[in-house]
Amino acid sequence: MTNSIYRYCSWCYQETHHHLGEKNRLHRNIYKCENCGKLSVKCRCPNCKKMARVSDKWADELCAEHDGSIASFHKLNLQMKDIADYKEIFKRDSVNLLRVAKIGAGMIAGVAVFAPVAILATEGLASALGAIGLLGEAGTGTAISTLSGAALTSASLAAIGGGTMAAGTVVLSATGAALGAYEGGAISNSYFGEVEHFSIRQFPDKDTRQFEPDGENNRHAVIVVNGFLSQGDSDTSDWEEHLKTYFPDHAWYHTDWESRNLHKLGKFIVKAPKGAGMELAKEIAKRAAKNAPKKIGPLALVSHLSDLLGNPWHASMVKAQMTGIMLADAISRTPGWRFTLVGHSLGARVIYYALEALSTKDKQMIDDIYLLGGAVGGGEKDKKGWEKAAKAVSGKIYNCYSENDNILKCLYKPANGFWSEPIGYKKIALKHPKIVNRNCKDYVNDHMKWKEHFGEILMSLRNAEAQLSQTPHPTENRA
Repeated sequence: MTNSIYRYCSWCYQETHHHLGEKNRLHRNIYKCENCGKLSVKCRCPNCKKMARVSDKWADELCAEHDGSIASFHKLNLQMKDIADYKEIFKRDSVNLLRVAKIGAGMIAGVAVFAPVAILATEGLASALGAIGLLGEAGTGTAISTLSGAALTSASLAAIGGGTMAAGTVVLSATGAALGAYEGGAISNSYFGEVEHFSIRQFPDKDTRQFEPDGENNRHAVIVVNGFLSQGDSDTSDWEEHLKTYFPDHAWYHTDWESRNLHKLGKFIVKAPKGAGMELAKEIAKRAAKNAPKKIGPLALVSHLSDLLGNPWHASMVKAQMTGIMLADAISRTPGWRFTLVGHSLGARVIYYALEALSTKDKQMIDDIYLLGGAVGGGEKDKKGWEKAAKAVSGKIYNCYSENDNILKCLYKPANGFWSEPIGYKKIALKHPKIVNRNCKDYVNDHMKWKEHFGEILMSLRNAEAQLSQTPHPTENRA
């Protein structure tokens, strides 16, 4: 028997040599991956040529393909000429023998992940999560569950994202070189299917092949991301008129995600009588804050988190983060392209998390960002997150907000435990040369009207920048 075999590893997902370390008669032989150094065993599936994971306490029966963790080993490092081809990494090469639902505790690259469980970032609930041991260790290595009082609250909030995430979730994101490579593909595989209808598709009749590279071998594209929907998600007509006028030389793409929940929320907003937004906010806040001030046991916690997941608002908040991570992974796999991202409402939240992930890469692939009525926090507690997001952008982040957007005013803050102010209603608090806040109250007095006025908003932004570029410097023209 050979002492080395060449197969895919379910720890690092790469095809590499596995060296025999322990020969067994009653159990499978144990190998060691040459690439990552982790222990592995042969997959139980007949004729499978991949390796399953093993530790000193347990061994997986199946490899990552056959247990449903990923769709295909060899596609995890996929590089694309067209971002719409991202769907290829989700096409299965092997049967998912376990058909494992990826809700709850999982493992990606050996790191525990809780996804897609919505955890409201109120102090009481954060402390409860830490107290029962679900949040691991504080920055010092001390188990959070051993802390108490202010120390417990502080460590728990830090573990779930604190002020940078109004609905904090323990959701793993690939960073740096891993984004757009094996680990990024594995993480995206774990979220695909949890985010309903996720896809990145071209606009009808907009062939990307017509867009020749510029002098730096770059093609340019606009990706739009919807928030609340008043119509079906497949309808892109509300974007097209503005894109034809302002981005005629770009390819156009649309990110589909969670259309059922977004449509459900959009229909409520469109049909609700005046003042109903506050009633919805009160109901969501009541459900989300239930038991938050009290220390709750594991069984009560499971019931509480299930209640949150059934709520279309909080479910969409969590799925926005997952969608943003998948979008960042897709962008990272598309060399030769540069992107402008446009998001409305919760679509702006998707873009925020995409930028956070992309900020860890050495190369910037994003030109400009346009956020319309963004349902994502932008207050004092969110500054660090926006500072990180700005690193991913070579141009500007245009935050278009309206003091007349009563849906954001009445819904967002109370529904998220009064943790942060939405950027679609107020400025992003961080003062940064790449962040431009634009009050659009003269154009928008209804949350569902942002896309309708996108062209006017673009014109006002471009006019303002043109005037600014012509304004003499204070030291110019002095005698």
